[in-house]
Amino acid sequence: MGYPQYAGTPAMEPPEVQSIKSMLHIVRILAIIFGILLFLAGIAYVALAYAAYTACTSTVGNICAGSVGVVLVFPILIVIWGVVDFIIYLQMKEIEGLVNRSQFEQAKSKTLIWMILGFIIGGIIIGILLLIAYLKFDPVITWQRNQMAGAPGYGAPPAYGAPPMMGAPPAAPPPSGGMPPPGAGGPRFCNSCGTANATGAQFCSKCGAPMPR
Repeated sequence: MGYPQYAGTPAMEPPEVQSIKSMLHIVRILAIIFGILLFLAGIAYVALAYAAYTACTSTVGNICAGSVGVVLVFPILIVIWGVVDFIIYLQMKEIEGLVNRSQFEQAKSKTLIWMILGFIIGGIIIGILLLIAYLKFDPVITWQRNQMAGAPGYGAPPAYGAPPMMGAPPAAPPPSGGMPPPGAGGPRFCNSCGTANATGAQFCSKCGAPMPR
């Protein structure tokens, strides 16, 4: 089914386009929030681990040195997740630019990549929102291909020479370019003697010949 199109204007974008933009905008907001929180949490965790390590070494010496690497694994992962969320934020801005330029197929491909990374690293909510946006690209791409193929949308004006739409008044017939029929007005001339006779005369007033019908 085509989307609305009005005479003299380009076809309107399907509502899925605005929905995709809204999803990407929400993902951008969530990504920057998650990124800041995770980055700060990772730094705080590293600071706490360093303070605990300092207290441990001052108490029992170098016994705590072997556990430092294990303790720092988790905060390093948190920082990495925060960095990934910052990258997702930047990528969503780029995908929005592709959508604004109607490059829907390229935007769909990039959304798929970051949807997978969103599920794995960026967060479940980000992954779900990108999945919804990814699914909405299919009808938009189909609509764009139909427009490029020249398929008329709903409400497009009929082609030249096509029958008028239902309910439209019929076109007036073109005026005839021929001579007016006999008796339409003016004098009538006799075929025999050429005498002008009255409009309604049936016989010539001079020679009596019957007038042409």
